Amino acid sequence: MIQDRQTYLKVELDNILHNYNAIKSSLTNKDIMAVVKADAYGLGAKVVVKYLYENNVRIFGVATLEEALEIKEVANDSLILVLGVINPKNIHYAIDNDISLCCPSLDWLKEVVEQLKTTTKKLKLHLKIDSGMRRIGVSTEKEIKEVNKLLNNNQIELEGIFTHYANADAEDNFYDLFQKEQFIKLASHIDKKAKYIHQENTAATMRYAKDKSDFNLVRVGISLYGAYPSNAIKLCTNTKIKNVSSLFSEVVSVKKIDSHLKVGYGCTYESEREEYIATIPIGYRDGVLRTAQGYKVLINNELCEIVGRVCMDQLMVRCSENVKVGDKVLFYGEYNNNTLLINDYAKHIGTIPYEMYCILGSRVPRKYYIDGKETENFL
Repeated sequence: MIQDRQTYLKVELDNILHNYNAIKSSLTNKDIMAVVKADAYGLGAKVVVKYLYENNVRIFGVATLEEALEIKEVANDSLILVLGVINPKNIHYAIDNDISLCCPSLDWLKEVVEQLKTTTKKLKLHLKIDSGMRRIGVSTEKEIKEVNKLLNNNQIELEGIFTHYANADAEDNFYDLFQKEQFIKLASHIDKKAKYIHQENTAATMRYAKDKSDFNLVRVGISLYGAYPSNAIKLCTNTKIKNVSSLFSEVVSVKKIDSHLKVGYGCTYESEREEYIATIPIGYRDGVLRTAQGYKVLINNELCEIVGRVCMDQLMVRCSENVKVGDKVLFYGEYNNNTLLINDYAKHIGTIPYEMYCILGSRVPRKYYIDGKETENFL
């Protein structure tokens, strides 16, 4: 039997639940939508959703209809909202599987009303209002008044009205206040009463946890998976979240090289003296981008710098003579009481934790743990 690949992502499911409960306990009279789009930010949506569902989580958000149908298999009697735009011709899949859809525009809704003429069933919608993101959603008073007329169709259940903050993770909140005002103003033109009114994303949820409002649902993504949306949010919240994932690999080669020798593609690194170079079987196909050159990974409590360009399947680090073949390598996460923050890893690469989670390659096995023990065949 083929042995496990040396490179893998450790996912601690119980820490996701801890983060969910920590955020929930900070709120007053608000439900939480667990955002599990993009394969639960690369951690494995079906496994994450199944675990949360077994622990009484019943509201989930995804980006596509395909994602909704996938998690429906493990969270059948849940509210599952597609936050993105689907082809109106496919609304019957949503109706038949009790999946809620985002209404992104007047033109989209007009097409949906035509499609509803071919069925007697009801469609659950969440009306998206563009309060300042300039992405999708109804943004003018004229348009929303026309939308209001169409929503009076008896086959449409207006389950929610929502918008999305564009700058909630910033140090100031002036744009949040502008968006909130716009949202309330436009939403006031809707006659039907929606079960859920939601505006807060993860950053806003943490920033405004104690604020009283008529909003009764928040959408939480990145902090479920162990990262704060930004340093500004980390500083202003009392909610403590736990690390969820740790990216590991293993040393497969160590060689001593002389001074003034080139290392890697493009000869971008040259040894200054006699050095030890370790090779690790992970590369940009796995999500460690070429801009990771210069980042320091952890081997045996030793920070070792990535030298030379990251290859598709491998990379090299400068290390000490103490590093041996078979030693475990930590890129981010926790190991042996050491922590490498994914925020720092993302900052070095020039991006944000969201992207670092999502670009992790499909050939990197996800290993799931509960109470410190690996859980095989969780599905």
